[in-house]
Parts: sequence; C-alpha cells; structure tokens
Amino acid sequence: MNQQQPQGQPKIPYNPNTPAQGSYPPPYGQQPQGNGQPWNAAPNFNRQVPPNQNGAVPQNTGKPSDKKTKKKKKGSVVGWIFLGLFLMIALGVGGGYLGYRMAISARQAEFSRRSKMAAAEQYQMALADIEQGKFANAKTRLDYVIEVDQNYPGAFELLQQVQLSLYPTASPTPVITATPEPTPTADTRGEEEMFRGIQQSMYSQNWETAIAQINALRDKNINFRGLEVDGMYYIALRNYGIQQINSGYLENGVYNITLAEALGPIDNNANAMRDAARAYLSGAGFWEINWNKALEYYSNAAMTYPNLYDRATMLTANQRYAQASFEVANLYVISEDYCGAIPYYEQGLPIAGTESIQLTATAVYLECYPPAAPEITDDGSSDVPDDEYQEPDPFEDDFTF
Repeated sequence: MNQQQPQGQPKIPYNPNTPAQGSYPPPYGQQPQGNGQPWNAAPNFNRQVPPNQNGAVPQNTGKPSDKKTKKKKKGSVVGWIFLGLFLMIALGVGGGYLGYRMAISARQAEFSRRSKMAAAEQYQMALADIEQGKFANAKTRLDYVIEVDQNYPGAFELLQQVQLSLYPTASPTPVITATPEPTPTADTRGEEEMFRGIQQSMYSQNWETAIAQINALRDKNINFRGLEVDGMYYIALRNYGIQQINSGYLENGVYNITLAEALGPIDNNANAMRDAARAYLSGAGFWEINWNKALEYYSNAAMTYPNLYDRATMLTANQRYAQASFEVANLYVISEDYCGAIPYYEQGLPIAGTESIQLTATAVYLECYPPAAPEITDDGSSDVPDDEYQEPDPFEDDFTF
C-alpha cells in the first residue's frame, strides 16, 4: 500500500540501492546495499570505468598528461640556458687568458729588441770612450752590454782591455838598504833552460807556446832577464794576435794585440788589422738591428781586409758588406724610393749577386727608369717600326752591375 507524499515537499526519486535515512554509514560488519563494498574500504583503481554519454569506454593511452610534458620541456630549456651561459663564460675566460699571454709575449719580444739596440749603442759609445781615454765610462757601458747580452760579440774581451787600462799592474818599488848582506847565488839552471825553450819557440814562430812558456818563467822568477823576456813577450803577443785574426778568432786577436800595446807601441799593420777586426765585430752587433750602421762598419772592414772573417759564421767582410747592401736597398724599395736603392744593388751584386737578386735589381731599375712607350699617330700606327723598337737594356752605360 502506497503511502501518501506529504504536501508542500518536493518529490525525491526513489533509488532502491540508496540506504535509508539514518542508516548511513551502515553498522559495523554490515555491507551497504550499493556496490557491495564497505563504506571505508580502500579505493579500487582497477574497477571498470563506466561508458560515457556516447556509449564508448575511455581508453588509457599511456601518455603523460599535458602538465607533466610542460614541466619536462621547461626543465630542458632551463638546462640548455645554463649550459650556454657556462660555455660563454668558459670561452670568455679562455680567450682573455690567451690574449693576456700573447700580449705578454709581444711585450717581452719588444723589450728584448729595444735592449739589444740599446746594448749596441752603448758598445759603440764605449769604443768612443776608450779612444778618448775615458776608461771608467767605458767600463760602465760594457758592464751594461754584458748584463743585457753575455754573448755580445767582443764585449767581454773589450772589458778586459779596459780593466787592464784602469788597473795597471803596479811595478815593484825597489827597497834600498844601506848595507845589503851577502846572499848565496841562486840556482838559475831552471830559468836558463826555460829561457832557451822560449827562444826555440820564437824561432819556430810557435807564438802560442812561446807565450805560455814566458808566463811560466815569469811565475817562477819575474826578474830573470826582464828586458829580454819582455821584448820576446811583446813580439809573441803581437804576432799571435795577427795570427788569430787571420784564423777567424777576432776577439782573441784584438785582445792579444792590445796586450802587446801595453808593452810598447804597435806597428801600423797590426793596428790596421785590429781596427778591421773591431769594425767587423761592431757590424755584427748591429746585424739585423740597424742595417745602415752594419753597412757602415762592414764597408770599413771590407775596404782594408775584405777576406777577414769570423769563425762563428765563416762570412768574410766582403760578403757581409754585400748582404748589408742588399738589405739597405730593400729598405729603399719598401719606401718606394727605387732610384735610391740602385747604388746599393750596384755595390753588392759584383760580390755576391745571385740570380734572384739580379732579377730584383733589374725590376727596381725599370721602376726607376721605365721604358718610353712609342708615340701613337692619328692613324693608329706607331712612329717606330716594330722591327726597330727595343726595350731599353738596364745593363748599358749608366747602369752596370
């Protein structure tokens, strides 16, 4: 029998699976009348999903949700940004360090070049001071040259000469006694034998051995035949110095001739050879630094002793003179003063002219004296017949190598 719905209240559709009012949650141990699960049971994620309005069951595609995808994309972009920043910083630091090292190397190279130029100038000023007798100034300059370059040609030997001039060996002061007591005669057989050995070496012109024997005799008895020994010492030093210069040992030769000069005046031949050796060494000091200065010194050496050479390079003064002439000519060519370069090619080519240098000199001559082009008449023809026109020969008359 159906019960009447009270008036004034809304009608609620009846669902037989809905528990009655006042019975939810159900008593302990009882099952609800709905899906057969306890009300506080754990959720079942494997339960069947009901169909949608179209009657189709939604399928699980296994793809992540849009939110997770966006997070992953955002994370990867941030990583690439940090990586790019790191690479930019690393490249900037590396480039800065590399540039710093290159700048330091360039500065050191420039400092070395300037120091060598200053050393060369001080060496020449020291030579001038020696000629004027200013040995103290010369010693200061030579100390600087050796400090910059210990292997500077001729600096060490010249410093020894200056020191000999500054600090000459003091001659012993004779001691005068009122009544000297008689002393026994010293045994001089050793000195006599050494003296005869010196005479034999001088006779055979073995100057190096003679100098060594004289030094040994002086160490044993400096007063034995002093005048004779000093005379032989002068001759041996002078001749040995010339012999060394002729053999390419220029510094040692200059040094020995200077030692001989301390015992007595030297002749013109020895002095001229010493000056030529000094000019050769001075030119070597300006080599590749100042070509004009190098040419000036080698021209003096080549004028007096053209075959003078240095054992280190085996180049004669003439060869050095020719090479320096070509380098000075190149300086004129670089400045586009072709006519100014011609005299230097002229003086160097007869000595050490090669085919390439000959071609360069010819090209320079044509730049200075370009061939005159034939005049073209109104009808387009040349006023000089083709069989008569010739290019000017750069090796005729005023230009001869």
